[in-house]
Amino acid sequence: MKHVPAILILLALLLFVMARNVAPDPYVYDEADYMYAASLGFAANYTDTPTLPIADFVRTGLTRGRDSSQQQALSEQIRASDDVVFYRHWHGPLYLYLLIPVSRLGLSERQVRTAMLAIPALTLVAIYCGCLWLIPGRAGTFAALGSSLLFLSSNSVIGSTELAPHHLFALFSVGCLFLFTKSIASGQPLHWYLAVVAAALAFCTLEIAFVLVVTLVIGSLLARRKIGLESPALFIATVLVVWPAAIYKLSFVKGYLFMAYLALFRKSPWGTEGFFEVWRTRLLDSPLEWAAILAGVIFYFRRVGETHRTHPFLLYAALMLAATARVVSSSPRYSLLFMPALDIFAALTLVPFLMEAPRRVAYAALALFCGFLGIDEYRLFTRNRTQDPHPPAVLNYIRENHFEDKTLLVPQADLPMIHYYFPRTHLIGNYDKSPSYPVRVDPPR
Repeated sequence: MKHVPAILILLALLLFVMARNVAPDPYVYDEADYMYAASLGFAANYTDTPTLPIADFVRTGLTRGRDSSQQQALSEQIRASDDVVFYRHWHGPLYLYLLIPVSRLGLSERQVRTAMLAIPALTLVAIYCGCLWLIPGRAGTFAALGSSLLFLSSNSVIGSTELAPHHLFALFSVGCLFLFTKSIASGQPLHWYLAVVAAALAFCTLEIAFVLVVTLVIGSLLARRKIGLESPALFIATVLVVWPAAIYKLSFVKGYLFMAYLALFRKSPWGTEGFFEVWRTRLLDSPLEWAAILAGVIFYFRRVGETHRTHPFLLYAALMLAATARVVSSSPRYSLLFMPALDIFAALTLVPFLMEAPRRVAYAALALFCGFLGIDEYRLFTRNRTQDPHPPAVLNYIRENHFEDKTLLVPQADLPMIHYYFPRTHLIGNYDKSPSYPVRVDPPR
């Protein structure tokens, strides 16, 4: 109970800073597609109905996907079919299970986004309690505080307030790594099995969860523990309960096939900013966080034999960084795939060092950390956000001209938004920069 006040204060600080970044804008692109998938209901997302059969999906990709001139027609065909897996962007449905009830409360866009901040709040609680669970006593308390403060100061967290499954994936990945680390330390099979379940839940959220699976396998080999047949069976059983269509419709395969298609046939499919530009932005947006991580890495390699609790977190982060190396986008949500693990790694690695240092050194480091944390939080809190006037203007233009059920030539970037807000329209995507507003192309009645 003595940790409850600290957790409540940390949660209040996290939500206070994040809520200010929540946009009132209409749902655009990814958000619009997720909301449309949510509008199809739980049964559609649970059973992946409707969706293109896997054989037809592969055949269509091979015959039309490689031809750039066919991409527009292919997109129109898939959207017209209401393919629920397409509208989830080939991800698992677990995030949608949470979004569906929230989307039906009649809330505004800002309120829906704010309600979904409960997910990073749960991640913060998991990080704090997980550190206490791994390290007993005063060291565990300092590790819990340190990792929680790094998490809530991270631009990857504070800047990710849009509707997307990445926060939920971060929650499951953090839980899986804590359970796996505890299973190595305690040797308890229950902790291992729970880690497998957490990895399966992450798999039902984002296809990049294969990195978690690889981490469990490599970590187990390094720890010289055997993986029995019951572990894959438990993983598959969990997926069958949460997302049965992943198995009997092979929906999960579509995610990996689409990723392969993007990598082979699309130029810069995950952003065009450039590798060094992206990392420059990431470092400058969270300088305190990265300084702590760098210090943790230095200390880890100086005393690698004494930092066994951090092995899984560092292994996972390294594998995830390698797996997402081609994601050259500074969008904060992509950093959520690895930053929480690195925050925990830094705290678990540095706290024992500070506990052994002279008291004056420890207090000076703590004061310096708190000072930089305050500056960092103030900088993030006061960052001005300019609302994009284009999306609401486009929606108003359609309403004012009574285009709600017409055939329209629309900018491709606006197509998901218009489709969500005006599902009766027939939309043709325009890949050119002009016109910037919808154009009616069907003959007047």
